[in-house]
Amino acid sequence: MEKVKVTENMVAVLTVLAGREDGKGFARQVLADERLKGKTFNGVNATLAAAAGKGLVEKAKGVFEDKMLTIYTITDAGREAIAPAEDAEAVEGAE
Repeated sequence: MEKVKVTENMVAVLTVLAGREDGKGFARQVLADERLKGKTFNGVNATLAAAAGKGLVEKAKGVFEDKMLTIYTITDAGREAIAPAEDAEAVEGAE
């Protein structure tokens, strides 16, 4: 499998998405996480859309607050892309 370039911002957004139930969420739900404080909706939405283009998340339509919006689901490739970051956090937490 070809290595995909993943930015620090993408790792942060995908980590939040992976932590949600079933690894699914709308951009607004992902943005609401405290770890993304200071990020904008447009930034998070664009990051998720870029991740979809790289195969790190899947897109589908779903209803959120009576609106039809895009819901994102992290893929196995997305989990692999953030795995080194998760391993580093686990090591830091053990100290």
